[in-house]
Amino acid sequence: MHTIKKATTLVAALSLAIALTGCQFAGGLVNDAVDSGREQELTAPPSASDGVSVTVATFIRVVDGDTIAVEPSTDFPATNDAQTEHTIRLLGIDTPELNKMSEVPAECGADAAAEFLEDLIGSSTRLSIVYDPLADRTDRFGRTLAYVELVDEPQTDLALEMVTQGYAEAWHPRSAPRPTRYAAYSAAETSAAEAGIGQHSLCDDIGR
Repeated sequence: MHTIKKATTLVAALSLAIALTGCQFAGGLVNDAVDSGREQELTAPPSASDGVSVTVATFIRVVDGDTIAVEPSTDFPATNDAQTEHTIRLLGIDTPELNKMSEVPAECGADAAAEFLEDLIGSSTRLSIVYDPLADRTDRFGRTLAYVELVDEPQTDLALEMVTQGYAEAWHPRSAPRPTRYAAYSAAETSAAEAGIGQHSLCDDIGR
């Protein structure tokens, strides 16, 4: 009789252990799936369901380290007197001023920032203009305010590259809403400054 009870108890214990192990395994799978889902949320490209608006523009030239010019269109009306181009300000960053319209010398790092932006764009002629749902789309000069990415290389954020490589700083007007990507830009700027990357090793300041 005692032998039967012991055997029954042993079988019950083994069954419970197997059940618990199965729950832990299943729980692990669920956690992995959740983590994977979160990672996909962080790395997924913008879509209409995210409230992000993306428009393609034809690149003309780099104006300075944080501004480019594109061909005028219905989406991008001309901003210059000759009606030949529309300017786009990279949202969330600032670079040293070239001061082309004055006799004041260019600020430290201004030429390097413009040249680096030109290198980033390279031979690309089509750019993705990504609007931030939290930020204004234009400034008081009529320039578009947006993130700019390469059409041929999705998720290549030009502003983030500028900050990461030490040619720009994270910035937005105090009176304007904080851009969605500002935190990422700020973290990249801190890392670049601490490592003395790019113009951080040459200039006391590379923005405002």
